[in-house]
Amino acid sequence: MKLFRNSAKNLLFLLVFIFSGLSLITIINGLSAGSELQPFNEAVETLVHPFRSAFLTPIMLFASNVGSPFVLSIVALILAIIIVLHKDTYSALLFVVSMGLSLFAFTFFKNWFHFSRPVDSLVSLSSFGFPSGHATIATTFFFSLSYAFFDWSKSVFARTALVLFSIAAVALICFSRVYLGAHFALDVLAGISLGLLVTTFTALLFNIFIEERSFERKRKRV
Repeated sequence: MKLFRNSAKNLLFLLVFIFSGLSLITIINGLSAGSELQPFNEAVETLVHPFRSAFLTPIMLFASNVGSPFVLSIVALILAIIIVLHKDTYSALLFVVSMGLSLFAFTFFKNWFHFSRPVDSLVSLSSFGFPSGHATIATTFFFSLSYAFFDWSKSVFARTALVLFSIAAVALICFSRVYLGAHFALDVLAGISLGLLVTTFTALLFNIFIEERSFERKRKRV
């Protein structure tokens, strides 16, 4: 039963890895070709801009600041320490490695492609826009968070709440970047794809080449 569950989990990771990789390649090819995908960016901007208001802007700024790569990286390190203290070194290492690879990946892509940001941004930014670092790191962080803490509880409700919270948090952070004009929609979608690509790649490497049972795993059950 455990072997079947692990095989199913790895198959799911492989499918997500392939899908996210193809999505990232499609976006890169489209943007590199010129104006092929620009109508999509323009359509999303047209939909989002009317939502800008004195009430919503501070909320989006807060979500963007809390979901920054720097903040989430610090929180990831703290959570990794907590996980290690609970004798789950495997998940802690996966968490840290995934975050480190994602930081490297989005920085590399930004400096490689040199795609500009929107001109009507509500925040002042000087770096290149593609892909969104916020989207990349938020996706990696909350994917890894769900993966690391999923088995800490036997409750279906708690597990479902963890996954839904992670999805909602990523969605809010990503939306905030488009709302603030810090990124085009495709920058954010590319960031999500890159985050999923890196995280599933790391998980597959760990699951295939590192025996999970070789680490002592003593979790507190809720």
